[in-house]
Amino acid sequence: MTELAIPVRRGSVNARHYRPPGESVGPAVVYLHGGGFVRGSLDSHDRLCRALCMRGGLGVVSVAYRLAPENQFPAAHNDAFDALRWVSQHAGELMIDPTALAVAGDSSGGALAAATALATRSVGPPLKAQGLLCPALDATMSSGSVDRYHAGPLLTREGLAWSYDQYVPDAGDRRSAQVSPLFEETLAAAPPAIIISAQIDPVADDARRYAEALATAGVAVKAREYAGMPHSFMLLAGVLEDGEHALTAFANDLAELVKSGRAGPGPCAS
Repeated sequence: MTELAIPVRRGSVNARHYRPPGESVGPAVVYLHGGGFVRGSLDSHDRLCRALCMRGGLGVVSVAYRLAPENQFPAAHNDAFDALRWVSQHAGELMIDPTALAVAGDSSGGALAAATALATRSVGPPLKAQGLLCPALDATMSSGSVDRYHAGPLLTREGLAWSYDQYVPDAGDRRSAQVSPLFEETLAAAPPAIIISAQIDPVADDARRYAEALATAGVAVKAREYAGMPHSFMLLAGVLEDGEHALTAFANDLAELVKSGRAGPGPCAS
């Protein structure tokens, strides 16, 4: 594991590079942590990133993008894209195969990952996959699950609203596809996706709607919802059996996709 400082358009951000055993060049994923745009760190997601690395055989570059409220939209989005571009440009020294690159994230990091994946369609770098864990993809909070599971656990409607207030205080920006990928006019040619969601989660329907929209646009997608699980339950791997299963499945599915370029079957439930 190596600590990095990645230059972005406004200074630099810290990052952490995990490599599986061996000295060969291999596939990798740029990972964007969750935390409602206001919290989360390299340390909070260290175990998750180590699992992706070891269980999937993937290089992982975890990025500590700038946080709100000090850094509001589009700061985190710019950092995410700039970090991905830097990793692609420096793939050789990182022992990463630039043709086998993915972006992934959980919760707010899932929003950053989805938005970054969409941006690469026109400007690169080419991606083999996007991996989304309990992604929050609609900053207007119009998904029905926001009301069904408004009291949590682990994420509440009030907490979700507060986070968006910190990062995207301008209500008009919240309908931007960059903030809310569900509002993107067309998802055609987006990278294939692996999506894992939780049933009792205010953003559960965000994941479901996005999987359906990707499939409708002809994008290969494999989606799995875990019954009875709360938001970001995979961070409790080792405590929750389903969290452990989800993390392993995500690592394996993402690795298979990055290495093969195929997402396998369409939306499914678990």
